[in-house]
Amino acid sequence: MKIDVLDNISEELFTSEYIEKNKPVVIKNLKFEKDKWHPDHLKDLIGHLPTQEYDSLFDLKNLSTLSQYIDEYFGKSGDYKPNIPYVRWYNRLKDVDYAWGDEAFAKLRSLWKKPDFFSGKNLLIPPSQQDQYPDPVIDPFPYRGILVAARGARTRLHTDPFCSDAMVVQFYGSKDVAMYHPSRVKELSINHSDDSFGGYLDVRKERLDTLSVTPDFEGRLNPGELLYVPHGWLHDVIAVEDSVSITWNFIHERGALEYIDYLMDDPKNDSEFEVLNYFYQQAGENFAAPADIIKRYNQYFYQIEQALEEQVHV
Repeated sequence: MKIDVLDNISEELFTSEYIEKNKPVVIKNLKFEKDKWHPDHLKDLIGHLPTQEYDSLFDLKNLSTLSQYIDEYFGKSGDYKPNIPYVRWYNRLKDVDYAWGDEAFAKLRSLWKKPDFFSGKNLLIPPSQQDQYPDPVIDPFPYRGILVAARGARTRLHTDPFCSDAMVVQFYGSKDVAMYHPSRVKELSINHSDDSFGGYLDVRKERLDTLSVTPDFEGRLNPGELLYVPHGWLHDVIAVEDSVSITWNFIHERGALEYIDYLMDDPKNDSEFEVLNYFYQQAGENFAAPADIIKRYNQYFYQIEQALEEQVHV
């Protein structure tokens, strides 16, 4: 089945039809400076900065510069090559020294705008002060990253951490996306894992250009388009052309039930809880354990649960 593709959408419709229903969608016609996302321009602008090269999941393989990566891997034709590294250039996620992408994001700030249907209101994550609405163009988000992928580079089947939703905005090149409903987690699991990403089948193990398991939704993401990835959905992505995109994760009030359940289950073995707690720290709060978040926000979480319960019966 193809992913819904819309020319535009209002914030309320996006929230009620996609966030609340936990349904993927692609939105077209995003605003960005098309010519300035060409790899040559990016090399001039941010090519000297250190960046992070990962494998097809999230194991760091190398630290290089963006120019080095583009020069070595871009512009290749022919059959897909295995094991092409993937640049995932995240803003700061932990209070450690690393090749974070914050400086690169600052230099790209004028080249794109946040989607009109994503105001930043009613977000649990990233937490913010009242009447301050996080903007992915200028503000850190969990896993906000500049994604630079040579043709054939991929992200294997996974789910996103701590029941968060994700956006992916495509600026250059194209990616193929395969998505599997959360109800298929058991079918697609190979190893039990306590972390957010889980351990899942490689659905392109035999051939990079062929899926071995039929997805629930699939489609191609092209420049100027945004993919909404709801929480719990397993997804596999491969760059069919040299590709540049930006991603970020968030949790909205009207899609937060699974996040609350995640905290209630005490995910002490989830390594990504450290990232979640870092964003609470940036908002002036520090929690030693998931249970502390539940205690702090107990009344707020109850109100969210009640509101969503009422919505079901409308």
